Amino acid sequence: MKSLLKNIYWVTIILASALTLNGCGGGSDSTPSTTSGSAVSQGVITAKGSVFVNGIEYFSNSSTSITIDGSPVADDTFLKEGMTVKVRGSSDDVSKKGTATKIEAKDALEGKIDSVDNTKKTITVMGQTVQIEDNVTRLNDDNTQKVFSSASFASGDIVEVNGFPDDNGGLHATRVAKKLSGEFESKGFVANLTATSFDLSRTPGAAPFITVNFTSLPAGVVDGSLVEVKATGTPVAGVITASSIRLEDSLGSSGEKVEIEGIVSSLTPGTTASDFDIVINGQHILTDASTLYEGGLSADMAPGVKLEAKGTLNSSGVLVASKISFRSHIKIEGDASAVTATGLTVLGQTVSINALTRLANNVLPVAGAHIEVRAKLDRNGNLIATRIQNRGGSKYFLQGTIDLPASNSAAGTLMLKGITGITAISDGSTQWRTSSSSVDTPVSQAAFFAQLQSASVVKVRWNSADTTLPIKEAEIELGK
Repeated sequence: MKSLLKNIYWVTIILASALTLNGCGGGSDSTPSTTSGSAVSQGVITAKGSVFVNGIEYFSNSSTSITIDGSPVADDTFLKEGMTVKVRGSSDDVSKKGTATKIEAKDALEGKIDSVDNTKKTITVMGQTVQIEDNVTRLNDDNTQKVFSSASFASGDIVEVNGFPDDNGGLHATRVAKKLSGEFESKGFVANLTATSFDLSRTPGAAPFITVNFTSLPAGVVDGSLVEVKATGTPVAGVITASSIRLEDSLGSSGEKVEIEGIVSSLTPGTTASDFDIVINGQHILTDASTLYEGGLSADMAPGVKLEAKGTLNSSGVLVASKISFRSHIKIEGDASAVTATGLTVLGQTVSINALTRLANNVLPVAGAHIEVRAKLDRNGNLIATRIQNRGGSKYFLQGTIDLPASNSAAGTLMLKGITGITAISDGSTQWRTSSSSVDTPVSQAAFFAQLQSASVVKVRWNSADTTLPIKEAEIELGK
């Protein structure tokens, strides 16, 4: 096993020059200093008080430009959790703070609900399937509405949807809000362009969900362009007539630092084992031998997996990834029990299964099967499986973000966020490790704990399913 020490030199330089950071949100002028330079970050707002996107807390001030669907707003209090945004400004990877010069919030889809599927927890809006996830998707900006049924969606309702395109040509919603009125509005990629029409797809090459007729087209629109389409009417037989079409801006400029969050819609291996061409939100991302992986391995990348990619844009507008982070850091390997269609237990952890869980061969594991579960936490702190795979062998491990206050360096105990009922204890035979893409380093217990940070992803392993026994190995899993 390997861990992330590769960037320690740069981390040291940044720490040496970083200033004390503090401030408040809501348009406050009290903003932090940052040391990592200009950046563009595209993702979902996960918390407010300022604006948290891709793990960075962005502060705004009186000179910050903030727009929602192209309309200016006074300050960041108008932004909502679950909105997808593009933030331009500066950020510091060490302090996880930044200053925003521009914040653009844009929905992915707006229109009338055609149909509601209460079993699959989907709504169809203007021919587009929208997947809603209980206790994850923000519903009507109401924290008391957390599950599909509580939103009371009905055909004819007008909704505004924020979210990420998935690998099935639909939308995985991060926020769905009802509106009293509105017009059809959607983003997508142009295909089959003619002099009077084109098809609109959620991701390049995906099946189109609507055909757009037009009388005029902005300069520069070609097959593959990302556009925003608006219409005052409703689709008829899958065709709509545009009232306006706007060519979407590029993610950033050549050489800019960029972070993008989304769901892998396609993945193409390159000429070597470390080279991949990934598409997230229509953005091409290249990995190579220098790309670091956080919370997983390159082998864990697959269509449908949610990732954050960080790097710089090349002259072709492709993001060359310096780091890939898996949004589901939690991994559990052990024997399955209490298996039902809606959940199972592994290493004593209750894990829910929903419509978005990827199952090996689309089949539930049987009780007693040795499995690996990748999971995430919902808004209530419950584990939701994102992927379940059958595994051979007899490994028993937990991986997750360290609960640093609850862990004890003197006693050699570790606790992970989202893992209940397990305190990993150690003894004199426990192996402590840190690792990177190229180095696997045994360290002392003291050195291990000295390198832990609040965002560290840690793996602990036992020789059996008895998690009350001392762990065989503990490893800082930052940067596989």
